[in-house]
This record gives sequence, C-alpha cells and structure tokens, in this order.
Amino acid sequence: MKFKNRLFSFLSYLTFLFFLLPVAFFTYKHPAYNFDMLGYMALVIGINTHDLKEVHATTYEKAKQCIPADEYRRLTESPPFRKRMANDPLQFERILPIYSVKPLYIGMCWLFYQWGFSLVASTVIPSIISYLLIGVFLFSWLKRYLPPLTAFLSGLLIMHSMFTVAIAGHSTPDCLSALFLIVSFYFILERRNVTLMFLFFLLSIFTRADNVITCFFIISFLTFSRKWKMIDRKQFFLMTVILGVAYICAIFPVTRFGWSIFYYPQYAKHIDFSRDFDQAITLSSYIALMYSKLVTAMVSTQFTFFMFLCLLIFGNPFSSWKKLTFDQSLLLLLLGIIFFRFLLLPDLSDRFYLGFYLVFIILLVRKLQPQILSSNV
Repeated sequence: MKFKNRLFSFLSYLTFLFFLLPVAFFTYKHPAYNFDMLGYMALVIGINTHDLKEVHATTYEKAKQCIPADEYRRLTESPPFRKRMANDPLQFERILPIYSVKPLYIGMCWLFYQWGFSLVASTVIPSIISYLLIGVFLFSWLKRYLPPLTAFLSGLLIMHSMFTVAIAGHSTPDCLSALFLIVSFYFILERRNVTLMFLFFLLSIFTRADNVITCFFIISFLTFSRKWKMIDRKQFFLMTVILGVAYICAIFPVTRFGWSIFYYPQYAKHIDFSRDFDQAITLSSYIALMYSKLVTAMVSTQFTFFMFLCLLIFGNPFSSWKKLTFDQSLLLLLLGIIFFRFLLLPDLSDRFYLGFYLVFIILLVRKLQPQILSSNV
C-alpha cells in the first residue's frame, strides 16, 4: 500500500511538471527581452575579461544576434537613455553595479553560458528552472491542506497566471529569489525549522542582496515576539552577524566599479534610469517617482488583488492585536516589509514580490482549512 501511495504521489508530481513544461518551453523560445538582460549579459562576459569596451561590444553584438530586430531596437533606442547605453561604454558601465549585487544568479547564468547556451538564453534559464521548481513545491505545499485533485488544479491555475508566467520569462534573479523565499517560509510555517529557514534566507540574499531586509525583519519577529518566539537572542545575534557578512559579500562586486561598499546611497541616485546619472536626486523628485510607481502598480500589476487576499486573511482588520494568529501576525509583518522596501525601492512590480504573493495564497488556504491547521500546530 505504501509503495502504491508513493508511486501515485510521484506520478502526480511528474504529471504536474508535465503541464508546466509548455510554459517553460514558450518562455525559453520567447523570453521577455527586458533591458536588465543586457546588464546581466555584460557581467557574465566580465567574469572572463575586464576590458570595458570588449564587454560592451560583445554584449550588444550577442544581443543583436539572438534578439528579434524589433525587440533589439526597443532595447537600444527608446527611451533615450537606452540609446546612450548602446553607444557609450562608459555610460553603460555606470549601471552595471546595480546588477552586480546578484552573484548567485550571475554565477548560474555564467554556468549555462559555459555549457553552450547562448548568452541571451543563459540569462533566462535560471528563471525558467525556478518557475518549474516553484510550481512543484507549491503543489506539494497545497496538498497538505487540499484534496490531491484540488491541489493539482489550484497549483496549475496559479502557475499559469500572468503574475507567475510573466516572471518566468524575465532575465532577472526575481524568480530564483522567490523560490528561496517561499521555501524558507515553508520551514517557518510548517516545519518550524530555523536552521533550514536561515539557509534559504542566505541563498536569497546572494540572489538579491536587498532580500537582507526581509530576512532581518523575519528573524527579528521570531526573536522578539513574545507570543511567537522561535529564536533565542544568542541565535539572533549570530544570525544577524551572518546576514551582515552575507550582505557585504553580495554587494562587494560594486567596488570594482568604484562604488562605495555601503551601496545604497549611490544606488538611490540611479534609481530612475530616465534621469541624468550626474544629476543629484532631490526629495521632491523621489516622492514624484514613488507616486508614479504607485499609480503604475494600481493599473498594471496584481498588487491590489493580493491586498484583497490579505484582507480576507485578516477577516476583521480592526480586531484586537492580541487575537491575531501566527499567520495573521506574519502577514502583517510582510505588509510592513513591502511598505519599507517601497520606501527604499519605489517599485511594486510583481516580479519583486512573487515570493510574498505565493505566501499570501498559502496563508489564505491555511485559513480556509482551520481543522488541518490546528492539527499541525
């Protein structure tokens, strides 16, 4: 009986993966061709050579060879700053520090490039693989709370939704980052395993250095929350030191481009690519950028829909703080992290918060299945 159950479970995962493969194949053949692709391509080339002119020329030559003509023109002509980047290696170099703080993703791209994939394909393959792994992992998690067929169909609907499919085709570390974050939250919500949680936190930081914000707030919550304490103060101190070291290691490559090891003050000056990099950013222009990004989020992302899901999880948002469950407390913390990150990085694009959105879905499912939840606490 156990063998049959294991065989059925294995076949269900294999079937689930099979239904995700068309998306993976389509995104491989038709990636997003986002502008960030050029920055990561340049950093992959820069692993083998430090000649700026050679890196710039090779990046744009490889891009022109692999990217459809219309898409290539979009990446190199409009808006105007893209034309400057295509024509001036020095200008192009000035944006590379922004991309260099994702060493794990860049390393994966380099490996695929060394294995014979095109430079363009090498930047999107990590996202495709992460998409497939997220799908299988999400299906496994949903099976804890839903009947197998319902979990299967729910997982497929989520993984075929625009907010996940679009990210699978991006040449960015965001899908890989979401994979590490959702696995780390699994070890918080289901296993209560602080060691494995922290391991995946570290992987997320080496994928996107700004994930240190999420990691620090989470371990602080699990340390200083009297009701939900999972980490003692000695562990917290050690984890904080390790997070700090991991963050410094992740951002250290910026020093190659003359940036300070503190990174963010210089990054904030270049946060809006439409501006002249030599022009100092003012508070009013920063606020204007925040307003613009907030309006953009309302009309072109899934942000408001997931805020609706959060409201469902809370139920009565005006209930006593003392009555909040662990899931609701964690959700409140995640919303606070989103707000704090938005202040530092005014962008609510879905790709930055895929991991958060998937956790919101899990939290809603857990709320809808209280009898199962209570048996796992």
